Amino acid sequence: TLFRSLTGRNDANPETHAFVTSPEIVTALSIAGTLKFDPEKDYLTGAKGEKFKLEAPDADELPKEEFDPGQDTYQYPPSDGSSQRVEVSPTSQRLQLLNPFDKWNGKDLEDMLILIKVKGKCTTDHISAAGPWLKFRGHLDNISNNLQIGRAH
Repeated sequence: TLFRSLTGRNDANPETHAFVTSPEIVTALSIAGTLKFDPEKDYLTGAKGEKFKLEAPDADELPKEEFDPGQDTYQYPPSDGSSQRVEVSPTSQRLQLLNPFDKWNGKDLEDMLILIKVKGKCTTDHISAAGPWLKFRGHLDNISNNLQIGRAH
C-alpha cells in the first residue's frame, strides 16, 4: 500500500513529491502511468480498448534462500587502503572531509550534557529539518546549521 507522500522533502520544492511504497505498488503505478491509480479498484485500458484489472501479486514475501542477483558485483576494498585518497574541494559547500574520531576507550560515557529534551510530538524534522538542507548531508558543518530550527520555544 501507499505509505506516505513526502512533499518537498528532498529539495523544499512543494511540487516535488517522494513516495515511500512497496515494489508492487510502484509497478502498478508505473503501468497505469498515474499516481492516482488504485490497483485494488481501478481498471486499465488495453491497446484495443478492453478494460482489465491487475491481479494481486502472488509470491513469497521473502525468498526461501538468500537474495542472489546471479552475479558477484561486490567490489572489495583494497586490503591496504592507506594509499587511497578522497579529494574534496576545500571550498565545497556540499562535501566535507572529516577527521577520524578518537578510538573508543571502552568506557561508558557518564555525566554527559543533555542536548535536547522534548515534550509531546517530536520527529526528526523538528531536530534536523530536511528539504533544502539535504543537499548538505555530506557536509557536517553545514547540515548542523539547521539543528533544531523546527523546534517551538
